[in-house]
Amino acid sequence: MNIKISAELSHICPLADIKSQAKTLEEKGFYRIWVPDTIVSPWEYWIAATLVVTNTHHAGIGLGVTNPYTRSPIVLAQALSTLDSLSGGRICLALGKGIPRFLEKAGIKQHEKALEEAIQIIRGLSRGERVSFQGESFRVDGILLRTLPATKSIPIYLAAVGEPSWQLAAKIADGVSTFFTEDLLAKKQRFLTGNAIPLAVLVPFSVKKKDFFPEALNSPEKLTSMVEQLEGWGISELIIAYADLEDLDALPSF
Repeated sequence: MNIKISAELSHICPLADIKSQAKTLEEKGFYRIWVPDTIVSPWEYWIAATLVVTNTHHAGIGLGVTNPYTRSPIVLAQALSTLDSLSGGRICLALGKGIPRFLEKAGIKQHEKALEEAIQIIRGLSRGERVSFQGESFRVDGILLRTLPATKSIPIYLAAVGEPSWQLAAKIADGVSTFFTEDLLAKKQRFLTGNAIPLAVLVPFSVKKKDFFPEALNSPEKLTSMVEQLEGWGISELIIAYADLEDLDALPSF
């Protein structure tokens, strides 16, 4: 099987359980453990990510999807570099435009150039460069970070839902992060034909918690069928978003 199977740390995982769940995810052999950035989680994003990093040894660590508003490009670059160094080079980032309704409640205005500008800043700072940047959304004047990653370049995925985000991801990102839709294959063929960047697809799964995610798969058989479908479509990575340890115990063998 060519598709890589990853898991997203449950966004409702209790803070006290992050250590044990991170260890369990690695023991189960997941390719990567993604840490979501959500306001509804009972923990703060960077603290959860640090707990996952320090309680695993070889699994990749995906950070996000996060956004460049509540997490400024400078903070993101410094945190990424620190965690990459701490993990021995296991970090990647997924960046998106943010949830409009939440940003509105937080008094934050989105800008169409924010993602593209943030990636330029993050890449430069995390490579140890002194960055000066004058953009439409961000301005940086000669900032140099002392935190250096273990790897030369930390992969940055872009979250893609609508056509503009797919186009931007294909243009500037190291990978694409999205969720399963019936037109996923058509989008992949339209926007990534001739572009070999990896595509990671989130699929929610819960055997009993019906309110976990809309349209979450609720049986191992359905999940196995989904894996086979995405494998046939040439998807690089499937990310299983689970609710609790009961869901992990119910997972089929891949």
